[in-house]
Amino acid sequence: MNFELIKNDSLSGQKAVIYSVRIEDEIETLLEKFVAENVADYRDQVRELLLRLQQIGHNTGARETFFKPNEGKPGDGVEALYDAENKKLRLYCIRNGRVAVIVGGGGPKTTRTWQEDPKLKVANELLQLISKTIIQALSAGDLRWSADGLTLEGELTLDTDNY
Repeated sequence: MNFELIKNDSLSGQKAVIYSVRIEDEIETLLEKFVAENVADYRDQVRELLLRLQQIGHNTGARETFFKPNEGKPGDGVEALYDAENKKLRLYCIRNGRVAVIVGGGGPKTTRTWQEDPKLKVANELLQLISKTIIQALSAGDLRWSADGLTLEGELTLDTDNY
């Protein structure tokens, strides 16, 4: 599976860069699809998540307190953008310290764990695969973070079959 890492210029800022993922021949990124799929039923929560991403990019950086860690496998960096207990939406991300966030997909959580929800399971496992590929591309030198950690450099289109 091919995917491309796309910088979101409107959400990125001086404190952190926000990337999303475009899968193979899709037109929309995973973040754009997440918004389109959830804005009708969860308008306020979608707005809050987008405002949080903008705040991360422009004001605060990607503070640990904004994310729920360990949402994937150990070491893959998959986390959920923090939400209050009574909120339903989950947006899965890969965080690189305080300076970069790669946003995947997600959706409403209606079960105790993401593994029990078919839609969340697909979204989370897709981001785990993307994370694994990115980690291996970084290790191989095909992809690297700039000195300030704010920019991914190198091959931004990756194939999961190559890593």
